[in-house]
Amino acid sequence: MNQTIFLKDKKIGDKIRFIGKLNSLNKGENFFNIDLLLKENFCINIKLKIENESLIKEKIYVFDTEYITMKNKNILFCEKYNIIENVLDWEQIYYYYNIFFKCSSLSFSEIDKRIDFFLSEIKNPILKKITNNLYQKNKKKFLISPASCKMHHNYYGGLGFHTCNMLKISNDYHQIYPFLNKDLLISGIILHDMAKIQEFDFINKKYNKEGTLIGHLILGNNNIHEEAILLGYQNKEEILLLKHLIIAHHGLLQYGSAKEPQISEALLIWYLDDLDAKLDALREKIKQTPTNEFTDSLPVINNKRFYNHNLDSE
Repeated sequence: MNQTIFLKDKKIGDKIRFIGKLNSLNKGENFFNIDLLLKENFCINIKLKIENESLIKEKIYVFDTEYITMKNKNILFCEKYNIIENVLDWEQIYYYYNIFFKCSSLSFSEIDKRIDFFLSEIKNPILKKITNNLYQKNKKKFLISPASCKMHHNYYGGLGFHTCNMLKISNDYHQIYPFLNKDLLISGIILHDMAKIQEFDFINKKYNKEGTLIGHLILGNNNIHEEAILLGYQNKEEILLLKHLIIAHHGLLQYGSAKEPQISEALLIWYLDDLDAKLDALREKIKQTPTNEFTDSLPVINNKRFYNHNLDSE
């Protein structure tokens, strides 16, 4: 399939909707020329008015077009466009992301459902309110974002998938060690990496200025502080403890923590975060390694190599 074959049965004046990944964008004399990669694995050229300059390469868009004749040429002219996150439901969004990019095994809607369940489990009204508020405000980016550019969960939905893994495992630990505060664990885990959506330029796979100079631990702490002020919670013990969970979740100072864990829940969140990150990176590396061979070294696990044995995982 190509554009010529696709358009051969179309009539002038037809309205056609396209959903695809923006592959290229260049400025012509009168229009932007857009090459949109479709799920059928061919590109459609769309003309867009020159004053529209908000498009971002590698993002997935919905384009509503009209097939028209201009200067003796038949073209697809864009009438309106939007990123799919603003137009489609979560199942459809995941469907298209999964076509064009590597994504988590859990769909975005399933991640959202699981996080909503754990939010409903929080009994403390202060922790419940602030965690839910921050999740709702950041949900759109949070559900889609990778957890990192390179080290672990570096695929779309990775941030939410990583969070769900930690929530699930923490629930088991709480049953074994009920002295741990379940509400603090849930709130801390949901919020621990949320500010990564502020520190990464995921399209270009690098840290932005805020990520380089401040980082997601401090950005996340600031978000909690600002939301607490809006809610009148700034002097509550729950907020102090929640802030500690965020700034201590890298464990040791040499690993980037602003403080080392000094409450039980902070210790567990650090270990769960670290373990899930390492196992995800190892899983991806094992997939790339032939049976009965050693992996390449893994930076996230102290540059160690691991043997890919041939025993079943069942």
